[in-house]
Amino acid sequence: MAKKILIANRGEIVLRVAKTCNKLGLEPYGVYSDADVNSPHIKYCKDAVNIGGRLPSESYLRIDKIIDAAKELNCDLIHPGYGFLAENYEFSKSCIEEGFVFVGPSPNVLELSGDKARAREVASKIAPILLGKEVSSESDALNLAEKIGYPIMVKAVKGGGGRGLRVARSTQELSDAFISSTKEAEMSFGSSRLYIEKYLEDPRHIEVQILGDNYSNIIHLGERDCSIQRRHQKLVEETPSLALTDTLREKITQTAIEIAKRMKYNNAGTIEFLFKNDNFYFMEVNSRIQVEHPITEQVTGIDIVEQQIHIAAEEHLQLRQQDVRSRGHAIECRINAEHPITFAPFPGTVTRFIPPQEDKNTRIDSVLHSGYSIPSFYDSLIAKVICFGENRQEAIATMRKSLSSFRISGIPTTIPFHISVLNDKRFLQGDYNTSFINELKPAYSKSGEIAAAILWQLPKRIRFIEERGAVNPWARSRFLEVESLDMMEKDYLQSRGSEN
Repeated sequence: MAKKILIANRGEIVLRVAKTCNKLGLEPYGVYSDADVNSPHIKYCKDAVNIGGRLPSESYLRIDKIIDAAKELNCDLIHPGYGFLAENYEFSKSCIEEGFVFVGPSPNVLELSGDKARAREVASKIAPILLGKEVSSESDALNLAEKIGYPIMVKAVKGGGGRGLRVARSTQELSDAFISSTKEAEMSFGSSRLYIEKYLEDPRHIEVQILGDNYSNIIHLGERDCSIQRRHQKLVEETPSLALTDTLREKITQTAIEIAKRMKYNNAGTIEFLFKNDNFYFMEVNSRIQVEHPITEQVTGIDIVEQQIHIAAEEHLQLRQQDVRSRGHAIECRINAEHPITFAPFPGTVTRFIPPQEDKNTRIDSVLHSGYSIPSFYDSLIAKVICFGENRQEAIATMRKSLSSFRISGIPTTIPFHISVLNDKRFLQGDYNTSFINELKPAYSKSGEIAAAILWQLPKRIRFIEERGAVNPWARSRFLEVESLDMMEKDYLQSRGSEN
């Protein structure tokens, strides 16, 4: 096996890949932009090259700069992580043409899966899909929408991460969505191609983790439920999904394998489905390692990054389906530097960062530290908390404890939101879908300001609550009556008086 690997990314995924590299005897190398000169991810690399720029388009999305860095560092492999160039067909092709091993799917697979219209066509031979197709003009979109009926989902053919995606419930909304999606798709992906499909109201979002080698061997590592999202971006994931019976689980995982085989899929990836009323519909393929992959690792004991590297090295898949044995339950909460009510990004300086203590049931993926200044140019994800239990109740209890002991000061985060979710009746019963956040009770402006103020005093606030045995208003579900928001104000004012 080659000895040097360039991790062409930033943030916690660099640490994650580097850990596996060290385990396998590989030397991890990195890159960083001008905005990331002091980024913590650099210290986890044996060496790193400044690729300039501050915006992603000037740095992490520049194929030429990544290739030049790999040459300068004399690397043998290139791991793209997730986001940026991870699913870019041209990047994988360039890596191979320049003599590097690309740790990801082949260019042919990326070209197919990255074209969502083509991927839908292939998957439709195996799995149900929602009515829809690619459209070349606004008039085409309007005519097709009349045939299949509103509401309609507008999607970028080359899209991902919720960008270029809009829901339209009328002709006017579709006209507006077509224009805005076209612009965003062109800006984000360099392609203005769009397709529309029937919008499924309030589904679950379930994805199946697959591994495939270059010899047509494909297995699955179970499913993940990623239904708690904001603006089509995931916030909480868990495995296994409470929505699936054993029969449905067998059906959806086998369908995922058949789709992957039809695509001649290799390396790690996910087959994504929408699920409602015991029916599932193919959505798309994510041809990379996912942000939420740790929960699958927790229940299976399988290092997915390690499997990626072995597959890229032209080795046969080291696992058979019968070797995959899941146990227990795992949950991941994505901690973002965002306001927990509005989800507005909050870049700034982290004055205090003390994560929960890690043990066999608690894993923290983050490269943050006290004093680090979060740039405004990148995704707001700053940490991931992954908790395991022998059952779902244990996993939830461990996650509650971990989040309550997390100390982040200087910026607001989504930790209070996650605490609220873990105390929500519908989440506890497993009765939730992708509309979970949309159905939260609105926070009035006064309560919103109180909530924001609480954020800045979170460490003191938790100690105060523990000392007086009071109920933390953040632990009250926002699905309860508005009085819970009034309690937030009352309790906060009392806590301020105590602290003074």
